[in-house]
Amino acid sequence: MVYKQWSCVLWESTMSAELSSITEWADKRTAAVYTAKSKTLAKLAVEELFAPHVKASINGRKISREEIDQLLLDMRPTEEGALGFYWTDLVGAPRDPSHRDGSVSGIFIISGLQIPSPRTGDLVTSFRRKGVAVIIESQSQDLTIDSRKIVEFVAVANNFPLDQLVDQENERRTYVSRYGYKL
Repeated sequence: MVYKQWSCVLWESTMSAELSSITEWADKRTAAVYTAKSKTLAKLAVEELFAPHVKASINGRKISREEIDQLLLDMRPTEEGALGFYWTDLVGAPRDPSHRDGSVSGIFIISGLQIPSPRTGDLVTSFRRKGVAVIIESQSQDLTIDSRKIVEFVAVANNFPLDQLVDQENERRTYVSRYGYKL
C-alpha cells in the first residue's frame, strides 16, 4: 500500500511543471510589463500577468481590467522603447509548496515617465513609486503548465519629478541603516 502511494506521488511530481517561486514569478512578470521594448510587447506582458476577471483598485478607486491595460500602456511616452523598473521591496507567500497560488506585496519604481507638471502643464521627466498587494492563482488544473495570473490587485501609486528619486532612495537607505539592526 505504501509503495502504491509513493509511486503515485512520483508520477504526479514528474507530470507537473516545475514552477519558480511565487516571488520570482511576480518579479519576472511585472518587470516584463515595464521593460518591454514596445507597447505591443507590453500589452502581451499585461495579458500574461493579469487574469481577465481581475478585481483591482488603485489609490482607493476600483478599476476594470480595461483600465489596467490603459493605465499601464499609456504611461509609455512613445510606441517604442522601455521604461525603467526595479523593486525596492518584494515579499511573497505561497499558499502551497508548489507555488501555484499565493500572495505578493512590494514596492517598485518605474522611471522614464513624462508627466505634466501640476504648475506649468509642461512634461517633466518623472518616476512613479508604486506599492502593490496581489493575489496570484493558477488558471488551470493542468499541472503541466504554469497558468498563474494575478486575480486581485491593490495599488497605491504617486508620481514624482525624477530629480527627487536619489533623495528618496537615500532617505530609505538611511532609515534601513538606522533601524534595520532591530530586525
